[in-house]
Amino acid sequence: MSTTRPSADPRRRVQRTQPTRLARLLDAETQIGYQKALQEVTSAGAAGRLPDRLDHHGLDLGLRILMQQDYAMWSPLTAGHPWPDVYQPLMHALPGTRSKRAREALEKAHLAGALEATEDGDFHPDEVLHNYEEDDVPDMEAEAAGEDPGTPDDEDLGIAPGPQKDAEIAARWWLDQLAEDGVLPRYRMPDPYPGRVELPLDAALDTMRATGDVDGYEDELRRIVAAEPRDIDAHAHLGSLALQRHDGDFGDLISWVGPTAAERRRHLKEALAWYEAAVAVGEASLPMILHGRLPWSLTDNRPFLRAVHGLALTLWRLGRFNSAERVLLTLLYLNPNDNQGARELLPDVRAHRRWHPGITETDDQYSRNTVLIAARRTVHTRPGSIRTLLTGSVPPTPETVADVVRRAAAQALGATWDGRASHIVIGHPRTGIKVTIVARHQRGHSLAPDEYWWDAHYASADMEGPVLFTLVADRGYIVRAQLLRADQLAAYRAADLPRRECTAFTTTFIHGGTHYGTDVTGMVNNALDDLPAQPGSWQ
Repeated sequence: MSTTRPSADPRRRVQRTQPTRLARLLDAETQIGYQKALQEVTSAGAAGRLPDRLDHHGLDLGLRILMQQDYAMWSPLTAGHPWPDVYQPLMHALPGTRSKRAREALEKAHLAGALEATEDGDFHPDEVLHNYEEDDVPDMEAEAAGEDPGTPDDEDLGIAPGPQKDAEIAARWWLDQLAEDGVLPRYRMPDPYPGRVELPLDAALDTMRATGDVDGYEDELRRIVAAEPRDIDAHAHLGSLALQRHDGDFGDLISWVGPTAAERRRHLKEALAWYEAAVAVGEASLPMILHGRLPWSLTDNRPFLRAVHGLALTLWRLGRFNSAERVLLTLLYLNPNDNQGARELLPDVRAHRRWHPGITETDDQYSRNTVLIAARRTVHTRPGSIRTLLTGSVPPTPETVADVVRRAAAQALGATWDGRASHIVIGHPRTGIKVTIVARHQRGHSLAPDEYWWDAHYASADMEGPVLFTLVADRGYIVRAQLLRADQLAAYRAADLPRRECTAFTTTFIHGGTHYGTDVTGMVNNALDDLPAQPGSWQ
């Protein structure tokens, strides 16, 4: 019996995998199934329709060829969707089929009565171009004189030819298109609640922020959509809620237990359906041929722009880079002021970089990334230190984790601990300040909170004074230690997090847009290595 041996040439093995990568990209965009996508890739390759080299640029170009899309060379190396001559409705332009929810939402909106966008003045490209340096915009005088302003040369860019220069040219390309479009009419989306000052969505948001009841918030959003199917913002907020569940974040309240892989897929599917519904309802209000702008400065346009932006984020998380690029380019066409940062996302989407927390999120998400890095940090445990109780061969118990943190926190804060209580005492052991210690242990590198590791006391009845919330990684590293003063606990209680028992203090506690707590992570970590272990205390 003979066996097939792999090729000794690694380049051949790589080339064999590229058609499968292209097939997976095609399947992700069109949902035709992997086997059928692979057949199309194989047939196109045999017919000589695909690029000879299937590197990143070849895969991207090959996908556009297979999907029979028009494309423009944004730069010498980068192909992309062409700048729209007119608005192309996304529900028709995107590949694949639309969700059932989107079709039903559109039907209900039509039955409720058509609402049409109206013209509201003109949009001048100078509103955008003046924000860029003189060298970053086309030569308007030369263009007005009928001359070709040309493309910037190497000296203009200040970098040598290659991928970096290519990326710089691609980042500027849209400015040329914007200047070429000239002055266009701007439109205002219709208001589904004309004359009303208090909107149902605002009331739902206020209630959610005051109570932290996310499930009740979702129920209220669904009631709003049922009562007024033309409410684009309510549809978009339902999509945003599903997307936040996928990301493990509820915005102002850090109170989410990390979802499993299956739950993430379900949340993404839910987000896509709601965002498609929001965009479908919004597009029903646009003119059949829209050659104009929907600027963010007109507040009635923001629900639709938020929906388009959310659709792009969802497609990116799904790995549908081609579709995400089209949506982002459409968003830039509608609102060239780019208040939502479409230009910042386009390079990552065009490079087919998978979404991960922190690429686009700001302060809170950046802090989450630092926590993740800390959890993966290599820890060199000093033999005999208290940290060995967390990194030994015998798995620690919840009580062990809490006791280790209490001992280290007492050392770090100059306090005492009697070896039994859930708190440490700063000052006199009887009359000093009691600081409750809440310790949670995280499994693996995912930082998915495990409620089994809650401190045994749950820090409920005793939380009258300051509280130190700690998050411990498997490797024995304190990834977060946040000290909340007694006067800061009101926000904690207002969020109703202790009762729900699903708090993840992966960053400073945030409520109502305010950060609470003092970071003492470094102090507690130092104490872990300074304090000796007590053998026999936790077997």
